[in-house]
Amino acid sequence: MSKPSCVTEQQVLDYLADNPEFLDVHYPAHARKLIDATGRIAAQARKEARRLSKANKSLIEAASVNMAHWQALHHATLGFLACTDLAAFGQMVDEELPIIFSLAGARLVMPSSTAITGAEEAGFLILDDDKIAEILDAKQIYLGPAKSSGLFSTPSASMAAIALPDQLLPPVKGSVLILAGRNETSFSPDQGQTLLTNLAEIVGVALLACLESQDVAQRTG
Repeated sequence: MSKPSCVTEQQVLDYLADNPEFLDVHYPAHARKLIDATGRIAAQARKEARRLSKANKSLIEAASVNMAHWQALHHATLGFLACTDLAAFGQMVDEELPIIFSLAGARLVMPSSTAITGAEEAGFLILDDDKIAEILDAKQIYLGPAKSSGLFSTPSASMAAIALPDQLLPPVKGSVLILAGRNETSFSPDQGQTLLTNLAEIVGVALLACLESQDVAQRTG
């Protein structure tokens, strides 16, 4: 006995086109709603596909931005580790860091209670301890509107203030890295902090190494 051949979708469509009364006879109106729903299902599927495509595109864009940030962090690390004195370190903060991270400015702030000799000459900003605490807003990281016009030569719409690691010795401990954003949305409280925390750790460790290297050079020079 031969196996019956399968009816193709095109054959069904051709038959319905030639026999329009078929649905009226065999499928009442309420049953045909099931058939009519296929169009809505297809439309919903297309909508979901567009949503997923957009979501995937957003993820790819976010990953690209994230990769660019970590590449910038890598470049900053190499730059700071190459500094052997305070003058080079201050130049790295004031001139190179804004270029690497597309900032409006960057400053390293030391508390007046533990500030080192030559800090201001190197470009560091010296502030009272309570002023630094005010800038940080009693946090390790502050992100939001710029708080003080005296931190940078030109006003900044937003800023990030990151305390250098507490586990390091003074004057690194208590110092703060302050970054000026290019616009109001450059730094906001809802942003991730991992990158900034890592940057502060790199700056702190590199500054301590720079101070130790300079101290050794002065003692043996």
